[in-house]
Amino acid sequence: MASRRISGDVILVSASIFFADASTSCIIPIFPGFAQKIGASLSMLGSYGSVSALAMLLFSLPFGRLSDRISRKKVMTPGLVLFILMPLSYIAVKTPLHLYPIRILLGLGVSLVFGNGFLLMTEVSGPEQRSIAQGLYMTSMGLGFTLGPLIGGVTSKLYGNTVSFYLSSLLGLLSILILQFVKETKVNKETVPLETSIPEIIKDPKVFAAGMANFLNSLMFNTLTLFYPVYGASVGFDEAQIGVGFTTRGLASTAVRLPVGAVTKHFRVLNLMIFGLLLSAVSIFSVSMSTGLALTSVIMGIQGIAYGVYLTSGNVYVANNSIEENRGTAMATYSMFGNLSGIITPVILGVIAELLGPREALQFSTIATTLGVILLYYFASKDSSPSA
Repeated sequence: MASRRISGDVILVSASIFFADASTSCIIPIFPGFAQKIGASLSMLGSYGSVSALAMLLFSLPFGRLSDRISRKKVMTPGLVLFILMPLSYIAVKTPLHLYPIRILLGLGVSLVFGNGFLLMTEVSGPEQRSIAQGLYMTSMGLGFTLGPLIGGVTSKLYGNTVSFYLSSLLGLLSILILQFVKETKVNKETVPLETSIPEIIKDPKVFAAGMANFLNSLMFNTLTLFYPVYGASVGFDEAQIGVGFTTRGLASTAVRLPVGAVTKHFRVLNLMIFGLLLSAVSIFSVSMSTGLALTSVIMGIQGIAYGVYLTSGNVYVANNSIEENRGTAMATYSMFGNLSGIITPVILGVIAELLGPREALQFSTIATTLGVILLYYFASKDSSPSA
């Protein structure tokens, strides 16, 4: 009987991705305020998310295919280099326009790191430990996302934004150092299939349904990361208190990821994804109606649970419904839907926030998601195979 013991490589991947997510999320509670202080409008704030997502959209598929051919680790490494360098670049920013190349390069880094990291975890874990390892990966991301905003918010309040930028860079450095100790299975280039066109990939009902789900999840994630800090400031929260909301969300999200990874063996994964999306929509609407720190933090925790359910089940869905030699391409295609959402929706949200206010931007995302889930369920019903 195969051993269920967690291997050293699984632990190393978990630690590396923990520091990577802490690095990127460290900036979340301070970036909107930082951008506005140097002259960015709310509509510009939305456009920063769009250019970052555009970079991810353009590079996800080629880099996904590249990781199928060389290795996950070799593709992740330059992404982590960007996580080290880009936070330091914020220190030199003088005008809102200077933020665009930084956000583009950070988007490129994200496209290189997180999807390939999940596939690396899938491939270094044995069959008996795979679902646990996948849940552990998502848990490590959640822990990083929990620690990062807390570090960023508190250090910014106490010592200023520059210290937060330095810490973000340091966390990226720790991630890349740990990753180099992972022993990755060598890729047999002869087994890598010929490239499949994007239209052919999307025709698969599983891929299309999962892509629609990722589009909606990206909409809500962008809503929270870009406009919850603005909404929080409008009702009197400071940077540290906004960081507390993200930390509560991160803790709750982290707590459910390992159990969700384990139960994906026993439940239809697409149903878990839909449940996560609907709960997320309800909780974001509730946040928009709350003005007290304690209640808002609790609701952010519920949103974190919803996000953890979706994020874990979504990644498991893609990894389990693709062959090993083509997983990078499949994950990149899945990510492209989210990236497309990241290009379109921040601009729409920014205009809504500019014209009506950040509360209305939050509420728009919940209405759009609810309508989108109805459409998603229609397309998903066309594929009734058990693995879906």
